[in-house]
Amino acid sequence: MAQQYFYDKQIRRYIQQFIRLFSGFSVQMGKNDEGLPIYQTTPVRYGDINRMAAHITRENSENIINTVPFISCYVTALNMFPERRTYQDHVDKVQVHEKKYNNTTGKYENTKGNSYTVERHAPVPYMLQMNCDIWTSNTDQKLQLMEQILVLFNPTLDIRTNNSSVDWTSLSHVELTNTTWSTRSVGSSIDDIIDVATLSFDIPVHINPPAKVKQQKLIHTIISELYNLDDDDLDNFKASKDFDKSTLQYTIVTYEDRKVKYENGNLQILNKNGSTLHEDGTILAWGTETLPFGSLRNGISQVRLRKNTDVSDSSDDIIGRLESHPSDPNLLVVEIDATTLPTNTLTAIDAIVDPTKNYPGDGVVPTASVGQRYIVMEDIPLSTTWASSVAKKYDIIEYNGSSWNVSFDSSTIDSTHYVVNVSSNDQLEWNAKEWVNSYEGVYNAGFWRLYL
Repeated sequence: MAQQYFYDKQIRRYIQQFIRLFSGFSVQMGKNDEGLPIYQTTPVRYGDINRMAAHITRENSENIINTVPFISCYVTALNMFPERRTYQDHVDKVQVHEKKYNNTTGKYENTKGNSYTVERHAPVPYMLQMNCDIWTSNTDQKLQLMEQILVLFNPTLDIRTNNSSVDWTSLSHVELTNTTWSTRSVGSSIDDIIDVATLSFDIPVHINPPAKVKQQKLIHTIISELYNLDDDDLDNFKASKDFDKSTLQYTIVTYEDRKVKYENGNLQILNKNGSTLHEDGTILAWGTETLPFGSLRNGISQVRLRKNTDVSDSSDDIIGRLESHPSDPNLLVVEIDATTLPTNTLTAIDAIVDPTKNYPGDGVVPTASVGQRYIVMEDIPLSTTWASSVAKKYDIIEYNGSSWNVSFDSSTIDSTHYVVNVSSNDQLEWNAKEWVNSYEGVYNAGFWRLYL
């Protein structure tokens, strides 16, 4: 038979919290040579001084007296508190979810880990009665300490025994019930120069029986990502290790009469005429359009935008992860996978500027420095604001320390090029006529697909 033993130091914690209430108080012990007050912190200890303990502290000599000031705290009674008693068979259940712990990094991740059910049984109420003895050698010490302590109790002070979110008895209070101004009955009665003031307190406490903690195993994980795994990868998946994720399964959906418009991180569904309205006049909603094929899986479902002019060629598809839009059913939020964008062929630019309106150092465009690169949206006029440089609309100019040189001559280049705009983090495409966003725009039917 297993040994039945339980000890959680509950009463001990109440006593410790009570003692902490009286720590840190000081008394003034005169002044130093500079006339500044000298303060002495008053120590706090547990236990009333009985004759044997007092004799030991005196080093077995009647010629040594106890050091003062100090404060001692001790229990005087622990009685049942029937007014607070509840139904003894009551059980309260709390569901607890912990963060997932990464054994490799030794840190908690921002995802759900194990789940538990905590069954808390009805606690037993008691009234803990404690005394606080204030030992002083003169009335001035006593007055200093009493004034600092008594102002805290009007008539109660809250205490907390622990910071557990599932402990329903961690909060309690300390109530001052009586004050004995002076007594010389504590310890050895021959210490007439030591005076003891006693404060009496009531503390309603609860003694908890052990709680039952059960780990939830009925539904461990709901898998919303479908993979085609072999035995080794399946074992790795169960152990939360790396596995072949290239086999993620999707339902592929395309429409013969629907267009989409991608702009500013949102994917808008349009009818064949480019309107957001359904044939019956209602707004086109993604939830309704995808209903016959499945439901959107936030963060898993994809959109694939086909840049290639050949509708059957998927080699240049731009892929984005989808999320439901918080307020507009006609939109989906898209997070573009930067690795699927076309490869940049030009060095990144700092911004797009209109040289007829702005110039270096005007407060909008930074002061010129070596290596700065801009796309100009108008011809640069002959003026000192651009260091008397000359460039045409859609050129890329670069500063060499004294002048702006044309590094991309738009009038002579008829091939496709790509460059990143650092200020907006967009990728721009030169289509031999103008600069456009490399993937924003309207995609006709057949040139986009949903992967649900």
